[in-house]
Amino acid sequence: MEYTQAGSQRRPRWAVRAAIAGTSVLGLVGIAAPAWADVSVTPTEAAQRDAANLTFRITNESQTASITTIDVQLPADTPIAEVYPLSVADWAPAMTNVKIDKPVESLHGYQITDVTTAVKWIAMPGKELPPGGTTELPLSIGPLPAVAKLSFGVVLTNSDGTQVRWTGQPGAAAAPGEHPAPVLALTAAPAGQGGHAAEHGGAIPDGTADTAGDAADAADAGGSAPTGGTSYLGWALAALVLIAAICVFGVVLDHRRTAASGAQEPDAPTPDSEAAPTEGKSMATAHGKSAP
Repeated sequence: MEYTQAGSQRRPRWAVRAAIAGTSVLGLVGIAAPAWADVSVTPTEAAQRDAANLTFRITNESQTASITTIDVQLPADTPIAEVYPLSVADWAPAMTNVKIDKPVESLHGYQITDVTTAVKWIAMPGKELPPGGTTELPLSIGPLPAVAKLSFGVVLTNSDGTQVRWTGQPGAAAAPGEHPAPVLALTAAPAGQGGHAAEHGGAIPDGTADTAGDAADAADAGGSAPTGGTSYLGWALAALVLIAAICVFGVVLDHRRTAASGAQEPDAPTPDSEAAPTEGKSMATAHGKSAP
């Protein structure tokens, strides 16, 4: 009986210790994890020498910091003549342009020597992308170069001063903390298209807010955006659910064992019940001796 009581006292302590340990591990994981995000681009494929409406989808997977700026870097070795960031609520785009020695041809046949190499979206005051939030930034570009694929580096700056870099190039060793850059695969232009399909009602818009909505709808029609990596938030929630299940199992098991040991325990005799038979026997003996 003494062992059962001690065991029933140890089991709740074990459940509490498991909960504390699990919560501590989860907290350490949250502290050690970087301010991460999920970055993707849609569509994932376009035609060479054509124009494309791209949508960069950013999800903030940090638990504490908000995203204040999103810097999309265009390939420097294959300049693109026309780059138009579309209007997005709560974000203001800023373009970085450079002069190149060898002109590139625009969708309408003009020779362009000033090209855009980066577009930085800056969050309006109080409109930063919060933890768990998602935003979509449309960008129209063209004509696309005659290469197999384009990689777009994306650099995210957080409210705590940290940066998350999605700038890793395919086939190259990634720097510590660097994630692979979103990639747009390019296919050969269809025969007879002449490479400038957007010139005849194609993808390059006039930069208005209405065409921004059309670009987002076109991206949505192409399918859901692919994820850029394992969700840290998903792992954290899974760990929390596992810890809670362990704790509940320990409490239920302890309750059942305690109830079973209580049912098997006999009732202890009271002092009155022990004394009553002895007293009755003594009285009977006394009467027996005193009888004639």
